[in-house]
Amino acid sequence: MQNDLQQKSRDELTTIWRKLFKSDPPTTLNRAYLIKHIYWRQQYGGLTTQTQKQLDKLIEQYAKTKAIVALDIKKVSRFEITQGTKLLREFKGQKHEVIALEKGFGYKGKPYKSLSAIANEITGTRWNGKKFFGVAS
Repeated sequence: MQNDLQQKSRDELTTIWRKLFKSDPPTTLNRAYLIKHIYWRQQYGGLTTQTQKQLDKLIEQYAKTKAIVALDIKKVSRFEITQGTKLLREFKGQKHEVIALEKGFGYKGKPYKSLSAIANEITGTRWNGKKFFGVAS
């Protein structure tokens, strides 16, 4: 499809742009970028209605205040490991298995309050437990 666009003249690309974007292309946009944007729109479509509305609000706000403030950004939910989940890690040739308990974690038959405490026990040094067991985001 992109090869088809390569064969088109600038006037033909402008016509396609007008149909897809409902506006004239920016005059500063060179031919390669015209093709790139047209191809992307044909392949993936536009933004979702919700995303477009958020962008419009940000643009309107910026026009008034010359400052951008995030709108309706949801907080990332805290990552939780459910009870019964087994975490496996090989360290220095030994396999280590941890199980998530109702409160804390079990390792070698002993309860621990955190993965970090277990990682410290295994390595002998301070570690972020979630990173050590590969569950950190």
